[in-house]
Amino acid sequence: MDNEILVKEFGKMTRILKQEKGPLSLLMLKAFDAEMFDYWNLIVSTPAYDNLTLKMALTDLVALFNNHLSQAVLETITRTIILETNHPFVKEINQAFKVTNTVKYVYSSVISGINLEKAIIFESHPIKRV
Repeated sequence: MDNEILVKEFGKMTRILKQEKGPLSLLMLKAFDAEMFDYWNLIVSTPAYDNLTLKMALTDLVALFNNHLSQAVLETITRTIILETNHPFVKEINQAFKVTNTVKYVYSSVISGINLEKAIIFESHPIKRV
């Protein structure tokens, strides 16, 4: 799939998520593996999901994505991962990359022991917890 379409739709999705769920700590796509750059793991972290069960959070997130993303983009998502805002991976990404209202491409990095051969970050910053 053309990255331009993917980035455009996820940029729109970032705005929708922020409007409906509040601040996002992390919204990123990580290439499924080093050989398959057209398939993505979706990683989301927001305080709105911190206190929900994983099933409730995933159900809500998948419904939002099904309503707002094209079928072609949805078919590129192989796995959806929701992490709490205090998860070590989220904290490390937020420390390494501050991304708001832009897109950051990451290549060949290791964050919190996770190899990022290719990733696209749409939102990344720490959320102050009260």
